[in-house]
Amino acid sequence: MKLKSFIKDRLYFIFYTVLLVSLLIIAYALTVLEAGNHISISNIIYLIILALFMMLIFLAADYIRQYRFLNQLARMTQEPTLSFEYVEAFRKPLTNEQKLWMELFQQMNKVTIGQLQEQIKQKEQYELLIHQWVHQMKTPVSVISLLIQEGKRTFSNEPMKDYLKEIEEENDRFRRGLEIILHGARLQRFSEDVKSERVDLINLVKQVINEEKKQFIKRFIYPRLETELENVYVHSDRKWLHFAVSQVVFNALKYSRQEEHDSITFNIIEKESEILLRITDQGIGIVPHDLKRVFDPFFTGENGRVKQESTGMGLYLVKEIVNRLGHVVTIQSTVSEGTTVEFLFKTNILHER
Repeated sequence: MKLKSFIKDRLYFIFYTVLLVSLLIIAYALTVLEAGNHISISNIIYLIILALFMMLIFLAADYIRQYRFLNQLARMTQEPTLSFEYVEAFRKPLTNEQKLWMELFQQMNKVTIGQLQEQIKQKEQYELLIHQWVHQMKTPVSVISLLIQEGKRTFSNEPMKDYLKEIEEENDRFRRGLEIILHGARLQRFSEDVKSERVDLINLVKQVINEEKKQFIKRFIYPRLETELENVYVHSDRKWLHFAVSQVVFNALKYSRQEEHDSITFNIIEKESEILLRITDQGIGIVPHDLKRVFDPFFTGENGRVKQESTGMGLYLVKEIVNRLGHVVTIQSTVSEGTTVEFLFKTNILHER
C-alpha cells in the first residue's frame, strides 16, 4: 500500500490531533493570561513541534506495523484471476476490524464454495442426462432408418416412396441435431476426451465424403478432392477433427445451389511445416456483415432465415474444437459465388498452441 493512500485514510486522525493540540494551546494561553503572566511563544512552538513529532512517530509505527498486511491486500486487487485461495492464505489480521473483515470473507468463501459445488453437481447431472438422452435417442433413429430401408424394398408405389423419403430426411436431420448436442456436451470435458494421434487427412476427407454420399447424390452436388499428395499426416484427434470437417461439409451441402450440378472442392496443400485443408462450395455465400459472426454461438444470420433448420451451433462448435486442438480455422465468402473454409495445421504436436 502506498504511503499516500495510508495518510489519506488517516486524515480524520490527523485533523483530530491538530484540533486537540490547538485547543490545548488555547487553554494554556487563557490560563497564563488569567494568572497575569506573559505568554511564551517559544513554549507554544515547542508544544506544536512535540505534538507533531509524536503524531508522526505514531503514524510511522502504525504504517510499519500494517505495511505487509495492507501491501498484500493491494497486490490482491491487481491479480487478474483472483481466487478464494488468496483469502485463505492471507496474513494474520492485526486489528479487530481486520479480523472481522477476514471472518466475513471466510464465511462468504464457504458459502460461495458450497454454491459452486452445488452448481457443479447440477451441471454434471445435467450433462449425464443429456448423454443418456442422446444415446437413448440414437436407438430409435437407427431403428427408423432400418424401417425406412425395409419400406423402400417392400413398397413399390411412388407416393409411398416419397413419403418414406420425407421421413428419412427428417430422421437424418434429427440425427445431426443429436450429434451437435452430444459434441456440445462433450466439449465441457474436452481435455478428458481428446487423444493425440497421427491422422491421415486425405483418408479422413474421403471418409467424410463417403458418409455424405447420399446427400451429394440427392442434391446433385459433386465432391472434388484435389491434391498432389498420397498421404498427409497431421497431429490431431481423429474423432473431433472428423466432426469439425463433417459440419463444414454439411453446411457446404446445405447452402449450395440444389440440383444445379455444382461441386464442393477439397484442396489439401502442404507448405513446409504447414498443412492446409480448403473446402470450397459454389453456394449462396454469406453477406459481409454476417461473416464476422458466423462462429458465434446460436448465430444464424440471413442464411439461417432461408434454411429454417439452422441452429447456429455448427460453426461455433467447429471453431471451439479446432482452437482446442491447436489448429486454425478461417472462412471467406462472396455472395452468390460461394464460401471457402480453411483448416490450417501449423504444428506437429497437438495442443502446442
